[in-house]
Amino acid sequence: MKQEFKENLLSPLPVVLVGAMVKDRPNYLVIGYISPFNFGKHIFFSLYKKRYTRIGIHEKKTFSVNVPSEDLLAETNICGSKSGRDFDKSSLFDTFYGELKTAPMIRQCPINMECEATEILDYDPNEGIIGRVVKSYADPQCLTDGKLDWRKVHPIIWATGGDFNYYRLGERISQEEGKTES
Repeated sequence: MKQEFKENLLSPLPVVLVGAMVKDRPNYLVIGYISPFNFGKHIFFSLYKKRYTRIGIHEKKTFSVNVPSEDLLAETNICGSKSGRDFDKSSLFDTFYGELKTAPMIRQCPINMECEATEILDYDPNEGIIGRVVKSYADPQCLTDGKLDWRKVHPIIWATGGDFNYYRLGERISQEEGKTES
């Protein structure tokens, strides 16, 4: 017989830092539950209504999704433990902007996406944020043959449906026919 659980076991997921402009300053928030959909053209995440970053998403209707690597674990922990109301999280990173000009992205993160908020769903005390991915960016050293290689990204993985700890990505276990490993 299988053990029953009340919570979602669809896990692990990459930890991301969602960025938004709040009071003319970049702010970043840790999100552990994030999901692409519509074949990657959109992103969905849930946000507690009291979060400071929410102000910027509502005001500008833009945000960024930044995938930190393992070497940014300390900064990621700070972003997850301190509020932007009390601590300037932009001081932790070099910020850059893309096409939207209002979605702050973290240069030290190997993967960045700038998004337009297309829908905000209310399910008190949280909101569901749906964003259209406008453009994605990746560090060239994280590519193999011009394609993103997650093994080179070294993302922080969060076990959301298990022990709620951070992990690292494991090794590749299969490969497409005809492709060579670099």
